[in-house]
Amino acid sequence: MEDRFRGKADRFDEHYTQPRGRVRLDLVLERLRGALPAPPLRILDAGGGTGAYAIPLAQIGYDVTIADQSADWLGHARLKADAAGVDLELVNIGLGSLAGADLGPFDAILCHAVLMYVDDPVAALRTLRAMATPGAILSLLEKNRAGIALRPGLQGDYAEAHRLLTERESVGRLGVENRAYAVSEWLDMLSDAGWKPVDWVGIRLFSDHAPDDLSEDAYAALLDLERAAGAIDPYRQVSRLVHVIARAEGASSRSQKRSSHGEASCGRRSG
Repeated sequence: MEDRFRGKADRFDEHYTQPRGRVRLDLVLERLRGALPAPPLRILDAGGGTGAYAIPLAQIGYDVTIADQSADWLGHARLKADAAGVDLELVNIGLGSLAGADLGPFDAILCHAVLMYVDDPVAALRTLRAMATPGAILSLLEKNRAGIALRPGLQGDYAEAHRLLTERESVGRLGVENRAYAVSEWLDMLSDAGWKPVDWVGIRLFSDHAPDDLSEDAYAALLDLERAAGAIDPYRQVSRLVHVIARAEGASSRSQKRSSHGEASCGRRSG
């Protein structure tokens, strides 16, 4: 299978050094720390690429496996993990082949900016559900269809913004075509696949238009703004990304008790 992402790892890592990428990473990790039970815990980062989320979680004691179709990106993840002094299990396999892989079960699953590239998101979510323990946490980060016209419109690409008012396909900064879905569609797909949505927020409304050379004080103010806006309507409704915390249905009472603190934290952040 052709690796559509080969040669793009450095560009993706650079994204996390710029305000919009830093906001995305910082806010998602912040919510994960509130939602996940304490380590040790087995986590699958499905499509985890170069380890942006996996490495920080491994650093605080979680047992993290990255499964990704790109050997190139996994090579970057290995180098970064070694530099950080953490051990990750790296598996060169795509979402479509996970069902037949001898992996899991996992206590938590991350799926960040992955389903936008697949033809059948519900089938992928069902595969992930089959790899999860009862009551497992799912962290889903994907494009929000209601927000995708804002960036080109505010950048002066009015024709593209107009097109995205009615269409879901676009080509992102990596040059790979992807799809956006409405929040209601993501919630329905999760429910259809055996995941119970717990909470969702919007991410990246203002940061998409921030300059790259923000001072640390300005970045802290931007992060505070994004955190607040993403938790309340109408702002979260039109953020570029949606971050959903869901739970594998069929949770045991022990799993529910173990995760009750994290769920309460997510509820507070949702406003």
